[in-house]
Amino acid sequence: MSTTLAVAVAAALQLIGLGFLLLPLPPAGAARGDILTRDGGAIAVEDHATDFLVSPDGTFACGFYNVSPTVFTVSVWFARAADRTVVWTAAPGRPVHSTGARLALDRRGGALVLTDYDGAVVWNSTAVTGAQTQLPTASRARLHDTGNLVLEDASGNALWQSFDSPTDTLLPTQRFTAARHLVSRGGRGRLLAAGYYSLGFSDYAMLSLFYDNHNVSSIYWPNPYNNYVANKRKIYNFTRDAALDALGRFLSSDDASFVAADLGAGAGVRRRLTLDADGNLRLYSLDVATGAWALSWAAFGNPCTIHGVCGANAVCLYAPAPACVCAPGHERADPGDWTRGCRPVFRRDCSRPTKLVTLPHTDFWGYDLNDGEIIPFHACARRCRDTCACVAFQHKQNMECYLKSVLFNGRTFPGLPGTVYLKVPADFHVPELQVHQWRQSQDGGLAIQEDIARCDDDDGTNPGTEVFLNVSTYSSTSDAGKPVWPYLFGFLSALLVVEAIIIGLGCWLFSRRGLFRPSRVWAIEEGYKLITSNFQRYTYSEIKRATGDFTSVIGSGGSGVVYKGILGDDRVVAVKVLKNVSQSEQEFQSELSVIGRIYHMNLVRMWGCCSQGKHRFLVSEFIENGSLAEMLFHREREMASDAAVLGWDQRFRIALGVAKGLAYLHSECLEWIIHCDMKPENILLDKDLEPKITDFGLAKLLNRDGSDADLSRIRGTRGYMAPEWVSSLPITEKVDVYSYGVVLLELVKGVRISEWVIHGVRLADTDTRMVVKAVQEKMAIHGHESCVEDLIDHRLNGEFNRVQAMAMIKVAVSCVEEDRGKRPNMSSVLHAILSVEDE
Repeated sequence: MSTTLAVAVAAALQLIGLGFLLLPLPPAGAARGDILTRDGGAIAVEDHATDFLVSPDGTFACGFYNVSPTVFTVSVWFARAADRTVVWTAAPGRPVHSTGARLALDRRGGALVLTDYDGAVVWNSTAVTGAQTQLPTASRARLHDTGNLVLEDASGNALWQSFDSPTDTLLPTQRFTAARHLVSRGGRGRLLAAGYYSLGFSDYAMLSLFYDNHNVSSIYWPNPYNNYVANKRKIYNFTRDAALDALGRFLSSDDASFVAADLGAGAGVRRRLTLDADGNLRLYSLDVATGAWALSWAAFGNPCTIHGVCGANAVCLYAPAPACVCAPGHERADPGDWTRGCRPVFRRDCSRPTKLVTLPHTDFWGYDLNDGEIIPFHACARRCRDTCACVAFQHKQNMECYLKSVLFNGRTFPGLPGTVYLKVPADFHVPELQVHQWRQSQDGGLAIQEDIARCDDDDGTNPGTEVFLNVSTYSSTSDAGKPVWPYLFGFLSALLVVEAIIIGLGCWLFSRRGLFRPSRVWAIEEGYKLITSNFQRYTYSEIKRATGDFTSVIGSGGSGVVYKGILGDDRVVAVKVLKNVSQSEQEFQSELSVIGRIYHMNLVRMWGCCSQGKHRFLVSEFIENGSLAEMLFHREREMASDAAVLGWDQRFRIALGVAKGLAYLHSECLEWIIHCDMKPENILLDKDLEPKITDFGLAKLLNRDGSDADLSRIRGTRGYMAPEWVSSLPITEKVDVYSYGVVLLELVKGVRISEWVIHGVRLADTDTRMVVKAVQEKMAIHGHESCVEDLIDHRLNGEFNRVQAMAMIKVAVSCVEEDRGKRPNMSSVLHAILSVEDE
């Protein structure tokens, strides 16, 4: 007993010495320990909160990490950090679902295996040592105190380790070699996708940061303006090795080195070197007392010097908060992701006259058509106008001229030498720029100038072909002899600055009182975050103008009326005016942010929304051919068109496309969604009669187990509602399977199921089960062939594929089973229909 007590006291003292008792340990029995054996079963995703590996000192944990309530990855994270910071992920681009996923050691002892809900292998480690021809037997998987997940044999030899395949983070003692790379995570809207930034050794054996968006690539660290001597690096050193130690020192074989600001702060400090989503390489130190991270080193103090932060045709502003702005004459390509840049709103045509738009103190780094010739401004401008590939040029005070073929890596800040001149069509109206720019104030500080004055070129050369948008003015003794009007504009600009400061001060006072919060980009110690949304936000006036004061109604339903509209950029859209929306604006925007990340060819694309006061609108793509209900059921449409009756191939493609869309919603997108109102009215047909499901985001998002009680008040449409809607059973994705089965039967028959005649009797809306029972009896008594002939739409005149028709009927019957446990899931339904696609 005394020996046991002594051991316990010693262990407690050791923990106190390390300072790890300042944060609570996982609950007793919650952790599996630091080892997973072949006989230890598997780690199940359902038990992610209590079932995971923990390193012996409690610093790291490994198991299923919840990216969202229904999306998980197998990751290693800091258990002591308040935000459970992830440092490694298996298959980061391929998450698994919240039901059925497992992590286990292969019974044959060869690898760690991650499987998804359907048993499919998502990821597995490889246990190979040296040049052995026979795989050694892995005995266990162990999580070390260093954060390294290691697959070991019975003797403790490492067969595989996570340190050999880093994701975006390097930990102390983890070697970084030529075969390894850190890859940033994707920005907002791309969640688990790989980012455009990576850290690795270049062809010259120099440790570098790379930008690559598959169209444009470059090295942006060390400084690409300098040679390797100026950057204090060595090249052609083929050791290619780097490491970070626990004290905060980093050293690479090419002499790249840096130290943490808190170097040697103590043995209890935990560190990580992470390539963040914004492309900045940062070293962090963990405060174990608070669980918070502190920034101890960063490769870039000014994020605007990182390549691609704002994408093509955009400029990064920094004073000191970074923000992105489209270049004049351009608009954002993706409202939710600045890295995708901006696109021109005018058509480039080298045969048309052009004018110039100026951006002082601005540069678009790289992609020059020349090497910076020393020529006067007008010669530089003439050369750009005469060169079709030139989209802009930069001219500096020493008369250096750089012609640009691409507008990329745009940046602007006070003191940056040179002005960029954008080439746009002469008849193109350049809208007023809402750009922050700067000029030197009298006290030596920086004053923000909000408005951009515009004036015509008046030097007599090429009159009427150039328009300069002067962002700022600067006076000096060299201005003697120049026209007076620049000073006049300078005076007016000063007045505008004073007005902007007064308005800004008022906004600040209002925001302090909580009356409103302006949407903007803020800089923090760790860099910056672009606060954006996956939707374009429209105002009520914009929606009203687009719809012609809500005059063109194209549909209506239980959730609201749909209008046809034309946006300012000439896009034709459908605007749904939602009614009975009880959520607050924040909840409404939160749910829409999920919908905005959903992309599938068989789902209607959501382009934006309006949430202003009591108004709630959804803006989506306009689908030309209306709904399946109109095409399939409306007899007046048949009379108006010779080709109104859907042929069999079209019906089969519609059945297949809807199955693909529902399967995606149920099991493939990041947030699993249940439609809850699947019917022909919510299946739209484009110009090629390809189906697109609409209204898929109107029902509240469900947990996978169907435990969301709020869905008890949501109802579908009579005739398409599963039996559990009127019972006390929880609602799951099987309600969509039931509705899909009804739609399949209607596709085959060509009439609504409520209009079917069974035994000479026309059914009511609630008698779907009688239809199914009658079909099953007919199949059992008369055989499949007779059944198919009786159920097929007579308007097809016998022109249909019997194998496909029989498969669709069988699938439909299985989908509308009263017992939801007997219904297949949509993945199985899709597989069954795909199996007869080529018949």
